[in-house]
Amino acid sequence: MRFLLLATVLFSVFSLPLQAASSEQQALDFGTLVILANTNTSSVIVKDDGSINTQGSVYVLKNGRPAELLLTGLPARTQLEIKPLSTAQLIHDVDGSTSAGFSVRLNGFPKFVISNEFGEAKVFIGGTLTTDRSAKPYADGHYTSSTYLEISVDY
Repeated sequence: MRFLLLATVLFSVFSLPLQAASSEQQALDFGTLVILANTNTSSVIVKDDGSINTQGSVYVLKNGRPAELLLTGLPARTQLEIKPLSTAQLIHDVDGSTSAGFSVRLNGFPKFVISNEFGEAKVFIGGTLTTDRSAKPYADGHYTSSTYLEISVDY
């Protein structure tokens, strides 16, 4: 039996100097997935470079993509050190008790990025989606979750 899962995680970044700002250009997207059986824990890893790995009984029908954030209002041509100040772990249970849940962990933060001549920098952030091993199947559908992530940008 096959089940379709589409998972997207939306998040924003805070904790920049007062004149700096951040905006989400695209959300972290795990793509369209098929989970053959939910008897073992499986995972999909979307890396910050866009590569995708799977483990267990999950298959990718349509590739996802890492989140893309645009940082603005920074000094031009400056190396920025990126540090997550909190961990973001999402646990999502869709349709109450009719569908199995999953968890999402953000990863793939770059340690350094360099701002361009306009004081802007793009940051790509990956994530890992892990299935919840249970007797419940995943219902076909579009799964979404959102969170806020706090990072520090030092220069």
